[in-house]
Formats: sequence, structure tokens, C-alpha cells
Amino acid sequence: MHLASVSHNQYLALLIFVFSVEILFSLIKFPMDYYADFVVEHRFSLSNQSFLRWFSRKLKGAIVGGIIGVVVLMAFYFLLVNSPGLWWLLFAVFFFLFQVVVAQLFPALILPLFYKLKPLDEEELKSRLQKLVGRFGYRMSGVFSFDLSRETKKANAAMTGLGRTRKIIISDTLLESFSPDEIEVVMAHELGHLVKHHMMKGIILSGIVSTVGFFIVARLYSAYAGAIGVPIYGLAALPFLALLLVALGIIAMPIGNFFSRRIEHEADRFALSTTGKVEDFIGTMRKLGRLNLSPENPPAWIEKIFFNHPSIGARIRYALEGNGNSEGASK
Repeated sequence: MHLASVSHNQYLALLIFVFSVEILFSLIKFPMDYYADFVVEHRFSLSNQSFLRWFSRKLKGAIVGGIIGVVVLMAFYFLLVNSPGLWWLLFAVFFFLFQVVVAQLFPALILPLFYKLKPLDEEELKSRLQKLVGRFGYRMSGVFSFDLSRETKKANAAMTGLGRTRKIIISDTLLESFSPDEIEVVMAHELGHLVKHHMMKGIILSGIVSTVGFFIVARLYSAYAGAIGVPIYGLAALPFLALLLVALGIIAMPIGNFFSRRIEHEADRFALSTTGKVEDFIGTMRKLGRLNLSPENPPAWIEKIFFNHPSIGARIRYALEGNGNSEGASK
């Protein structure tokens, strides 16, 4: 490991090292990304992108992700250098706060980099959605459509942001392919996440898992650095730390997916009980399944490990069973 000779600044040396590894990894991974995100999408007539547009958007995403990654990496390394005994705890706190800040900034700064948002033109639908949200005491900064059709025929919608930045966004593909009742069901599902405070619960769970995971990683990493005779912030030891963090991510993935499936199920229950539109819910699920190429009934073990949403079949079966209990009319 000779990066220290390239620069006497250990932070710059770390950036050079990470950037070099990331470039190499991206080059190795690019053929798989191209096949999965471009070839397969075109094969099923889902993508509306030329190769140049697809590549430029991927590059833009890499740049934005890189900027965010540098902020996190520098904070991580600063704590590793200056608080070698408690870096894992301090970084867990930083990561928790960072997620809250990103959730605030996403709709205002990051989302417009990728999509053009414009106020929803359909006044009747806008009024219906605002009335739905207002029943539970929430207010949105606006209802917007965004140009997802520039990329794909898939459909999406969300309530994004926190506090004053919170807004409803609906893809133009959803507006074109789904009925107003179906769109209302989709937004009722998204409202369920808001009413049930799922975003904050997810951030808190992430903070707990990260803190426990970082504690274990810190112990293993300190033992390794001591065994090879380098400080824990030494570049010679950091690849092992990266491997430990990757392993932590793999172990945490089923936990995160289990939590995600639970809150998605809870949001489905909320949407069904709030709207009472069972047929529209089922129709929406089947449309979304076709558009997103989601298998309706995957093997149970695949769903439990890899799916962050219940399968389409499971969501439809739940709706047919009529298990949506009344959620009331307020928070």
C-alpha cells in the first residue's frame, strides 16, 4: 500500500484509494448493469431511453451518489482518526442525523436533478388527493407530476420529504395508465406510510442496527489492525474494514427487508380500510406487477430474503380476504 507516498494528506490518500477501487468495481459491474437495466428493459418494451440517455442518467446518479458518499466517507474517517475508541458510536449518530437531513433535502435538491416536476393539472384529482390527506390532519406543499415516461413505462408515486418540504409526486405514466380510483388507492397506501410514521421508524431501526453492527465491526477491526501492527486509520487495514462493512450490509439486508415488508403490508391495510376500494386495489396491484415485471407468486424463501415488498400475490390475497380494519378518520 503506497498511496501515502502519493499524498502526505491521509484524507486525500483515502479518497484516491476509494475512488480507484470504485472505478475498477464500476468497470467490472458495468456489463451486468447494462444487461439488467438496459437490455432487459428494452426486451420487455419497458424502457423509453436511448443508450446515450441511459448512460448519461447513470453517470449523473454516480456523480450525485459520489458527492454524498464523499461527505459520509470523510465524516467516517475523521471519527476513525480522532475518536478511535468511540468512532462506531459517533458515526452511528452521524448516520442517523444524515438520513434525516437527506430526507428533507431530497424533494427540493436531489429529485429535480433527475425529473421535471410540475404542478398537477387535473384539479379534480388534485382536490381528491388533498382531501384524502387532509382527513388525517396533514398538509402537502403541493401535488406534482413528474416525467418518468422519459425513462420507462413503469409507474410510481410517493409522498416525499418531511415537514414543509412534504409533497405528493405522481409519475405521468401512472396518470396515463391508471384510473382516478386506482391512483387514490396508490396515494392512500403512501399516506399510510405517513400516518404510521414509517419513515422515522425505518430511520430509527436503521440507527439501532447500524449501532450494534458498527460495535461488532469495530471490535473485529481493532483486533485485525492490532494483529498486523497498524493504527485503525491506516490505509493498509482499511480494505479489511470495508469487507466487514459489506458483510454487515449482507447480514442486515434480510432484517431490513422483513421490516420493509411489514410496513408495506401495514400501508396496504391502511389503503384498503381508508378507501374501501378492494377491486381497484387488486387491479392496481396487477397493473403494477405487469409494469414492474414483478413475479406474482415467487418462491417463499426468495421473497423472505430479497423482497422489500410483499409479493403481488400476497397483497392480492390479503385484499380478497377482507382483512382491512378501519383506521379511523384522523391521526
